[in-house]
Amino acid sequence: MQIAAARLPSLAFPFPVAAKAVSAVNPAQIPGCPLQLKRGETVYAEGTVARDLYKVVSGCIRAHRFLPDGRRMVASFTLPGEVFGVDGTGAHKYSAEAITQAVVIAFARSAIEACVDREPVAAHSWQAFALEKLSASEDRCLLLSRKSATERVANFLVDLERRKPQDRGLIELPMSRYDIADHLGLTAETVSRVLSCFRQRRILAGEGAHRVRLIDRQALESLAFDGSP
Repeated sequence: MQIAAARLPSLAFPFPVAAKAVSAVNPAQIPGCPLQLKRGETVYAEGTVARDLYKVVSGCIRAHRFLPDGRRMVASFTLPGEVFGVDGTGAHKYSAEAITQAVVIAFARSAIEACVDREPVAAHSWQAFALEKLSASEDRCLLLSRKSATERVANFLVDLERRKPQDRGLIELPMSRYDIADHLGLTAETVSRVLSCFRQRRILAGEGAHRVRLIDRQALESLAFDGSP
């Protein structure tokens, strides 16, 4: 399906500038193209040339790929304010599509690289972003190799809640249980069972099909990081 682009470009820098940087303003104005996406619409497919990076304005983006045996692996969910598309050098290793209606801004990689080469503040921001991605990848390896189903779901919820600066305690779940399962290496039934257990124990309270309210933060974090109730 064709992506609909807004008529006017957006001027911004896709990565946050550190507060301690000499200049608190954006180091450069990079032209970006706003894209309006329908639910289920593909941003890019696995194997296509990686020309752009994308910043989410609204909605949620899922990155996934299919393994040789047909199983799907969901690598990440990108939320508003976050950047995706850094999953390969020459070609994308994953496909990216909108879980909900979404607006993203596409920035040419060449423009970002030129900015990083000439401006120290931009280089610092890019380095911080790359290190954060590396750390998240290492945490995910530990999560999938050593954690129980309860720990995986608890960790996932804690991470989602921390990534949302507004209305702390309300956890949005725009993705399906199948998406969560394919992200955590579980079955959808197991994900549903663990979430039901959390509600029964008054750790969470349901607020519709796609959001939960965090009631006992200490209990959830203990399950996520210590494996203890």
